[in-house]
Amino acid sequence: MSTQSEDFLESLERTHVVLFHDGTEEKKQTEYGFIKKGLDKGQHCFYTTQNRQKILDEMKEFGIDTESNKEFIHIVEIPEKFEDYSKMILDKVDSLPEDSKVRVVSTHYFDFNTEEKTDRMAEIEQCVDDDFHKINGNFVCSFEVNQIDDAIRARFLNQLLDSHKAIIFLRKDKGSEMFTLP
Repeated sequence: MSTQSEDFLESLERTHVVLFHDGTEEKKQTEYGFIKKGLDKGQHCFYTTQNRQKILDEMKEFGIDTESNKEFIHIVEIPEKFEDYSKMILDKVDSLPEDSKVRVVSTHYFDFNTEEKTDRMAEIEQCVDDDFHKINGNFVCSFEVNQIDDAIRARFLNQLLDSHKAIIFLRKDKGSEMFTLP
């Protein structure tokens, strides 16, 4: 059974989405459900992570046959240092196959504890959005909100809204909320 957030993602076409979550199971359901539905349609599915094996194990637990879909599952390792991440993600966006439909889940599990980091991340997201016309599919940028320092959280979330066309909020205590932006 799909969740509201999965259904929302399926209703979008070529959209840059930001997913704000608190690390709950619904986050996994949303991300892996999005990937699974793409694989069922023969789409290339990219997932960025700092822990490749953990993601593959979680995909298997979710019911994704990673072996038979290995041609379409692309796990992209995120460098440990945030500074190396920015170049890597922009290079990967440039290398996405333009001729086939794609789905991307880009996770961001850095400690966003300085304005310098949040400003750089917002800049990366804007660069992705500026070149979004090259992406033939949906791109979900996933942020665990409690990884963002309280003092700069509101500022950073607002920065991210500027470079995305849809927003999903997954909150354990308040449920799911989804919006599209003009």
